[in-house]
Amino acid sequence: MNETMDRSNWPLLLIEGVLVFGGALLFGWWQLREIDRDRRAAQKKREAEAAASKDGDGPAA
Repeated sequence: MNETMDRSNWPLLLIEGVLVFGGALLFGWWQLREIDRDRRAAQKKREAEAAASKDGDGPAA
């Protein structure tokens, strides 16, 4: 009797495992995407500041 109940829970356990694992993968992908976006924005900012200081248009103190 107990063995039959254990077997009947496998589909739910499998679905739950897939959802948890998929959610973790999705969260990791999202975080790496945000890090890459921030890195690109910082690089653009550094390039703009370097171009501005090269042209002599630095911020007025």
